[in-house]
Amino acid sequence: MPDPVVVSGAGPTGLMLAHELRLAGVATIVLERLQRPGQPPGQAMNTTAVELLDLRGLFEGLHTAAAELQGTHFSMLWLDKTPLAGRHREGVVLGQQHLERHLEDAATRLGADIRRGHVLLDLEQQVDSVTVTVEGPSGRYRIRAGYVVGADGEDSEVRALADIATVEGQQPCYGVVADVEVDPATLAEVHRGSRFSPAGGVYSGVPTEPGVFRVITAEFDKEPPGPEQPVSGEELRDSIHRLNGTEFPAAPTRWMRRYGGPTRVAEHLRKGRVFLAGDAAHTFFPLAGLRLSNCLQDAVNLGWKLAAEYHGWAPPGLLGTYHSERHREGARAGRAVEAQLALIHPAHKVAALRELVGELLRYPDANRLLLELSTGLDTNYGEGDGHPLVGRRIPYAALVSDRGPTEPARALRAARGVLINMTGGKAPLSAHDWMDRIDVLTTSPVGCLEAAAVLVRPDGHVAWARNAADGWAGLTDGLRRWFGEPLTA
Repeated sequence: MPDPVVVSGAGPTGLMLAHELRLAGVATIVLERLQRPGQPPGQAMNTTAVELLDLRGLFEGLHTAAAELQGTHFSMLWLDKTPLAGRHREGVVLGQQHLERHLEDAATRLGADIRRGHVLLDLEQQVDSVTVTVEGPSGRYRIRAGYVVGADGEDSEVRALADIATVEGQQPCYGVVADVEVDPATLAEVHRGSRFSPAGGVYSGVPTEPGVFRVITAEFDKEPPGPEQPVSGEELRDSIHRLNGTEFPAAPTRWMRRYGGPTRVAEHLRKGRVFLAGDAAHTFFPLAGLRLSNCLQDAVNLGWKLAAEYHGWAPPGLLGTYHSERHREGARAGRAVEAQLALIHPAHKVAALRELVGELLRYPDANRLLLELSTGLDTNYGEGDGHPLVGRRIPYAALVSDRGPTEPARALRAARGVLINMTGGKAPLSAHDWMDRIDVLTTSPVGCLEAAAVLVRPDGHVAWARNAADGWAGLTDGLRRWFGEPLTA
């Protein structure tokens, strides 16, 4: 039996990765230092985050706790979402604690071994394994792992143990996040919703459950108190007052904490049998849910590739594409956030530029560019040639198969590759020799997907696409490149 994958960290990245691995039948151990789930500050789930969860049927159980997202913005300049209508899901507001509980339950049901109160202390790489030293409630022990994934946050211990350096950006911030027990209806309008502050910062205040209001402040010209000084309600209210110019009422808080720091990107996402994912790999200011969606993209990108290696069908170099794809996209997301912060602070210098960018957003192409950037929909693993869908995540399309109505996301629930033949079976397309890792979906022709046939990777990204007029060349090459040798080889 192959050695398990050990994942350090039970946040959204680690739990989503554990779910991906268990879907593929890979033994998975998750180590988490916290005895019980904490109070993560995240609240926005953008389009990409919602769609990645929907790929595995995981969003269905979150509807009741989710609320409509105020809108999509670039540096608090609101964007027209019309170009996404009918092709992509809406983002939502959802306290991250709900998402983490949901993912932990889902991964556990599939057989993931989630060990709370267990801390990864050391790792030693061998040619074919990694020996991990763990401190648990009953003492120290060792695990022989096939691979180790550091999903343990921006101060990643795995990253330090693997001696992977980081590159830092230039925009540190100071902020406070808190869950306040207050009725939003009693608050001044300026305290409800998300906005750019003329003082040169960002404020967000949204309900996350009945009677609970999550407040997040971000300032770029204020030094935080020393770490020895506990965060207080007065500190939170002072920060809100500086940003909004109006007093926030004193009210009980369920929890509060400071946060901040610059953009930080790991130089490498892989070192031997050790991988980094999520905030351990790239962390940046949490604007528009881009940080969470970036974490989930890491998980679904890495999961199927590790599974392919475990099951022996991975083509040469497949694991290497995790770094080449996700390092590039993570760094791009970080730059996108830094560009947004450059439109926020210092306020007196950026006012004219914000006005100009706002005018540019009246142009559909400019709006769409920033809309896709802010929602994570611009993620593209293609190489700049071939069909325009190749490299992009497949959008929604209403499909009709012999089993009835369906859509691409439903075909990907099992985390396998999918060949979608939208010619009603007229095109001579087959993936029979890869049937242990590829499903085939034959549907009636549709006009909304700009292709007659697509090969989709388990992470939802298109590996091959063709229009009927162009013929069907390249399918076998695409199958071999991403799904290895055929069964009959």
